[in-house]
Amino acid sequence: MVATSDSSASCAHCRFPGRCPLAAIPGLLARTQRSLEWRYYGRNCVVFRQNQPATGVLLIHSGWLRLYFAGPGGKRVSVGVAGPGSVLGVGEIVSSTGNVLTAETGEETELEFLAAEHLHECLKENPGLGVELLQVVVQQTRGLLTQILGSSRSSADRRLWRMLVDLSKSSGHIHNGAEVRLQISIQDLSDQIGCTRQWTSKLLSDFEEKGWIRRTAGWIILRSDRVNKTAGKSRKVVPIASAR
Repeated sequence: MVATSDSSASCAHCRFPGRCPLAAIPGLLARTQRSLEWRYYGRNCVVFRQNQPATGVLLIHSGWLRLYFAGPGGKRVSVGVAGPGSVLGVGEIVSSTGNVLTAETGEETELEFLAAEHLHECLKENPGLGVELLQVVVQQTRGLLTQILGSSRSSADRRLWRMLVDLSKSSGHIHNGAEVRLQISIQDLSDQIGCTRQWTSKLLSDFEEKGWIRRTAGWIILRSDRVNKTAGKSRKVVPIASAR
């Protein structure tokens, strides 16, 4: 289910004050704010589909999206997870191509949407904004490539723990000040780290035995001290990509 609302006061509700990727582009929000709309999606909703025309630019505020494409024989190939702060659709709009991926919500998701026609109008008046927008895409793509290269050199348990920490930092729900609740399926986790469901389940059980996490009613709950300890030692992660 999808709900929309007027975004005339969108900046007043911004989840990224001082670090909004769109606000970092001089003049963009001032020219497009009246055209932005809020969109709310339930869990497992398709936001856009591969090979269909791109309809606009999305800025994720809460929740996360699975990103994937149909490979040979229609097999679903996971690309990653797009979390809060991610901007999607810029390259397709600027280059006037169709969506190269499918995006589907992993949980209830809130985002801002700027229709393609409004962005094209803005770019006609200010061609230089197109370069700034593409720089945002390049920065996020570099972050994704860094994630992929880092994961290819890590063991499965390290890849799984890193994914849990990254998602908990960007999309987790703080609970009782000492825990972070994360809603994600074993299938999503196994697709992202490149393991079977059975092996991923075993790794999660190992984490439970160590006291790092606990699982209840579809939630994975991480200890905040473990999350902060891991995040403090690691590189800064640009939220971008998982799938099913």
